[in-house]
Amino acid sequence: MTLRFHEIAESNHRILNPFSAEKLDLIGRVLEMGEQTRLLDLACGKGEMLSRWAQAYGVRGVGVDISNVFIEAARERAYLLDVGDKVTLVVGDAAAYPEPHHEFDIVACLGATWIGDGLAGTIDLLRQALKRGGGTLVIGEPYWYRQPAPDVARELDVEPDTFATLGGTLERFEAAGLELVEMVLADYDDFDRYEASQWLSVSRFLSDNPDDPDADALREWIAKNRRAYLHYGREYMGWGVFVLRLMDDIAPPADPPETDHNAPVGIEINDGMLWVRLDDGRVIGNPLTWYAWLESAPPALQRHVEMHDGWLEWPSLNGQIRVADLLKGRR
Repeated sequence: MTLRFHEIAESNHRILNPFSAEKLDLIGRVLEMGEQTRLLDLACGKGEMLSRWAQAYGVRGVGVDISNVFIEAARERAYLLDVGDKVTLVVGDAAAYPEPHHEFDIVACLGATWIGDGLAGTIDLLRQALKRGGGTLVIGEPYWYRQPAPDVARELDVEPDTFATLGGTLERFEAAGLELVEMVLADYDDFDRYEASQWLSVSRFLSDNPDDPDADALREWIAKNRRAYLHYGREYMGWGVFVLRLMDDIAPPADPPETDHNAPVGIEINDGMLWVRLDDGRVIGNPLTWYAWLESAPPALQRHVEMHDGWLEWPSLNGQIRVADLLKGRR
C-alpha cells in the first residue's frame, strides 16, 4: 500500500485507526491530563487525538506525520476546534523526530509501529522523547485473537510473528520494561467502520477519476483488502490502545542533570504567527497581531532576536516576550 493509496482510502476518516471518537475520549479521561500536559504524537495522521485533547483538557503538543495531505487536514481540524495555538503539526519522518533531550509527559503512536520496524523498536523511539520519571506511553497496536496459520497470515499480508495474542502483547510490553496500566480495545463495529469506509472512499475516487494512472492498482489493492478482511481479518485480528509506564527497576536516574526545558532555541514567523521552539521540542504559537511592535518591523529586524533562559529579546526593537507568557497563551 502506497502512501497515496492510504490518503485516498482514508480521505473521509478523522481517526485513522479502527477506533471510535468515544473510545478516544475515554483514553483521554484515563490519562487525567491538564493544561500543563505536553504530548508528542508520532505518525499522528489527521491529528484528531491531539486536537480533541487540546480542546478538552488544554493539552499542548506536537504531531508528526509523513503525509502532507494528513497534516493539512490536521491543521484544518485544529483551526475548527480553536486549538491552533496549542498544537504544532509537522510534516516529517516520525522515526527521526524524537530526541534524548525531549521531555514530553505523554508520547503516543497509534497504529503505526512500523515507524520503528515493529513494536520493540517503536517503544525505543517513544522512550527517547519521554520525560524522566512519571511519563506515559500510549500505543495503538493490532493483536491476534488467536495465532493464525502461516497461510492466513499470508492472506493478511503480514508475518505471523509481527503481532502477538493479547497475552503475548503483554509479554512484549513487559520484555521492553513497561508496565501495562490501562487499555481500551476496538470492537467489531469499530473495525467494520474503519475498513468498510475505506472501500466506499476508494469506490468514489475511482468513479470520479477513472483515468487516474493508479486506478488499476488501486482497484486491485482495495479488492484484496476487502477479501482479506472479510475472510480472515475480522476473525483473527483485534486492535487496542495500551497505556504504559516504565517499570520501577528501569526508571531513569534519580538525580538527572538540571536543564531548563522552557529555554527558547528558535523562532519562526510565518502566516501571521510567531512560533517559538523550546529546548524539549515543543513549539508554541501566538498570533503576530498580539505584538504590534514586532508585526510592523521589517523581516530583518524580526529575525534579529536574542534568546535567554525564559525570555526572548529583540534589541533593535526594544521588545521582549517571556516564555512563561507564551506557555499560558498571554500577550
